[in-house]
Amino acid sequence: MLEIEHLVRTFGALEALAGLDLSVGEGDRVGLIGPNGSGKTTLFNVITGVYRPTAGSVRLEGRDIGGSKPDRIVNRGVARTFQNLRIFERMTVFENVWAAQHRRGDVAWRELLYPGGSAERRRRGEVDYLLERTGLADRRDVLAGGLPLPDQRRLELARALARAPRLILLDEPAGGMTPAETGQMIGLIREVAMPGRTCIVIEHKMEMIRELCDRVCVLNFGRKIAEGSPEAVLRDDAVIEAYIGREVSADA
Repeated sequence: MLEIEHLVRTFGALEALAGLDLSVGEGDRVGLIGPNGSGKTTLFNVITGVYRPTAGSVRLEGRDIGGSKPDRIVNRGVARTFQNLRIFERMTVFENVWAAQHRRGDVAWRELLYPGGSAERRRRGEVDYLLERTGLADRRDVLAGGLPLPDQRRLELARALARAPRLILLDEPAGGMTPAETGQMIGLIREVAMPGRTCIVIEHKMEMIRELCDRVCVLNFGRKIAEGSPEAVLRDDAVIEAYIGREVSADA
């Protein structure tokens, strides 16, 4: 589904992605981990068109999307969540998810500008169904800015799912959550977000990576330093060094 080859993204003299290769098949569940500043979110931003690649290629289902505009990439079946939430705080929970539908390829602008009739009733039903599945049905008419953080994270996920994506990119979906809240988010992603979709997850919480992902890619300074099963990757010496540093001997 997604093929990334020799991907480079620079910001002046800083090389945020340095010749990255990554292949993601349809239905894969891939974890993306690495220290802060290793290039994880930059990779998501390149995939979704926020940044243009400096060099290399990004192909979605065989078609090069590197440098395409974000709206075109969304219409090809890609959706994402953000580490720093992008919800509309002064809109209700329902309105947030309803607005997210406007980038779906099967939603005509006329339906949004001139609501009413069976099409609107069907789409409102779809939004209510998503709110039910993500545990937000009882917050339907609450302003999004007044939600506690776990519910805002759920809303971010519901907004991404409203676009009916085939590939979903989750950027720290449990950021700032307690262990109990993280466990609930793991269940929500596994039961609602992942079935029938390809998924890439950025997360620092290793319990989430172990529970959700079949394969893990580790970045450090924009380069891939390890790839494999969660168990194998987390025992890799290069990964351990990247996270906690090399142990210095007493003679050093």
